[in-house]
Amino acid sequence: MRKVVIFNKTKKWWHETPNLDLLNSQIAEIEGDNWKVISVAANTNLFGIVASFTILIESIGN
Repeated sequence: MRKVVIFNKTKKWWHETPNLDLLNSQIAEIEGDNWKVISVAANTNLFGIVASFTILIESIGN
C-alpha cells in the first residue's frame, strides 16, 4: 500500500520555511514504522519559495 503525506510544519525565519530538522526526524520515524520513503518533492508558492513537501511512502510490512 502506498500513501501520500504532506509535510508543512514551518519555522519562522524572515519568512516561513518548512522545518527540515523536523522533516528529517519524521522521515526516520516513518522508516522505523515499516514504511519505505519512495520520494520527497518540494512544493513552492507563487514566488518560488518552498512551502511544503510531498512524501510518497510505501508499506514494507504486512
